[in-house]
Amino acid sequence: MITNNPDFLLVKTAFPMFGANIQRLWGSKEFVTYMKDLVSAAQSGAKTGFPQEVVEALLRLEAQHDQEFSTMQPHMDNNEDFKTVCQNFPAIGEKLSAFWGRKEFGPFMTDLLHDSRGDNRKGFPFDTLMALHALAEQHNKEYGHLFPAVDMWNQAAT
Repeated sequence: MITNNPDFLLVKTAFPMFGANIQRLWGSKEFVTYMKDLVSAAQSGAKTGFPQEVVEALLRLEAQHDQEFSTMQPHMDNNEDFKTVCQNFPAIGEKLSAFWGRKEFGPFMTDLLHDSRGDNRKGFPFDTLMALHALAEQHNKEYGHLFPAVDMWNQAAT
């Protein structure tokens, strides 16, 4: 039970609001996104005042959650659409994997399909474009309640 976990108690004592959110979200898909953002902000210094022992406790809580609820983690390596994108554009695949389940996913996908550079790019091969669309739809289905949906077809038409 999370409420008896020493790492949870450390975080809750130091930062009651974060502790309450961790407890409320424990076991949900939202927890994964919340912790990624919280840990990233704590490690980068964007959220100041995090003692190192609290950052380490957050990392252990994140790892414990990942272990207990491993079915919630995106298994992109088994996703054929993800494989298609990675095969043709490995750097894009890395970013998709990093942004999956996070608020950055939607803007990244929008930027991919809306060329603002003004050069004469030929666009994505058809199989890659369809794979990107399928991944956006999957992300919308899994995380649409957390972040605005990505409308790939609208972006592709502009």
